[in-house]
Amino acid sequence: MLSESSEMYLQAVFRLSEKNSEVTIGQIADAMGHSLSTVSEKVRRLTDQGLLLHEWREGVALSEEGERVAGKLLRKRRLIETFLVRMAGYLPYEVHEDACRLEHVISERLTEALDRMLDYPRSDPHGHPIPSSEGELNKKDTVLLSTIGPGDQARVAAICTRDAKMMKYINELGLRPDSTCRVIEKAPFDGPLTVAMNGKNVAVAASLASLIEVETLDS
Repeated sequence: MLSESSEMYLQAVFRLSEKNSEVTIGQIADAMGHSLSTVSEKVRRLTDQGLLLHEWREGVALSEEGERVAGKLLRKRRLIETFLVRMAGYLPYEVHEDACRLEHVISERLTEALDRMLDYPRSDPHGHPIPSSEGELNKKDTVLLSTIGPGDQARVAAICTRDAKMMKYINELGLRPDSTCRVIEKAPFDGPLTVAMNGKNVAVAASLASLIEVETLDS
């Protein structure tokens, strides 16, 4: 059985690999808040266990087994978050702390029971797809809101931040999973986007728009 620390490392590599073609020791250290030496030693141990792939001076990647384990951990996490929102009255930006605690202690049996209880949800409250019971993840074909141009319409697919304050603000703007919007204007030099939705225009900072995955729609 993996330690909580090992599970956290595998998930960190999984999340980083979704955004970067190569994951470095430095990126893992930043994500985990640990020193380079501590991360290097942990990566070495997980590589020896066959969960990571890493050669000297090269990037870090999940092995086939590491990817399966990380996917199953992610499944637990996203089912717990879904349960907390649907059944326990949490708001989407309130689930992180408790879900982080619970994901390391619930059994496979309870995980599958949660899936049945929730009627087999395909995505969590933030719009992220929930992996299968084997840890397989079907990713959506998405782009970032910050990359689409004026006149483009889109459906919000997922909110990609774990910062509760940012998540709350994005939620208050109305940019929630499955909501639709249209970009009216993009200010130059990393200025805000003006987005139309629900009959009103709202300004979205470029830094926030880069945290929102969308599926583009035909105009």
